[in-house]
Amino acid sequence: MTKTAILDSPIVKSLLVLTMAVLALAIACLSEEDPTSSTSETLVAVDEMRCPALEESPQLGDVPQGPPPALPNIFNGTAYVNGEPVPEGEQVYVKLVTSRSWPVEVGQNGKFRDIIHGPVSDKDQGIPFVFCLGDPDGVAVKAEEIIEFDGSEPFKITDVELNFPLLPSELESN
Repeated sequence: MTKTAILDSPIVKSLLVLTMAVLALAIACLSEEDPTSSTSETLVAVDEMRCPALEESPQLGDVPQGPPPALPNIFNGTAYVNGEPVPEGEQVYVKLVTSRSWPVEVGQNGKFRDIIHGPVSDKDQGIPFVFCLGDPDGVAVKAEEIIEFDGSEPFKITDVELNFPLLPSELESN
């Protein structure tokens, strides 16, 4: 059998076509990104938007964890989601490592008043305030802004503009 006769054989032609198809598929698979990478990147991005969980805080009667709490800061301001005022009735609060403030309701045009908080344990000392939008015991989104604690004056009042990437209800759906 000659070389030409072998190449003209239907079996050899089928094998060549199959081999080229397998090679094309292998090249396509190698050149594409891992399909799970965008999902995992999305999960990481969503997790970065969530307010951090609190560490266990001291309970009444426990040995104190450091010096007495500093006098708190008081925050007033406006909260936005994607440039629009946060809807009336949403809750905003601040967190440190072991403690959080009482939530306050957002009023008209995204305005809020009197978020009051300061460090309550040594783990909270020197930690910036993380602002959260949502349910303190459920789903909450953290603001892009953080503010360093300033214990230099009693009851320091700070006006802040907070920007959140999305509403807590949108975070739940991701």
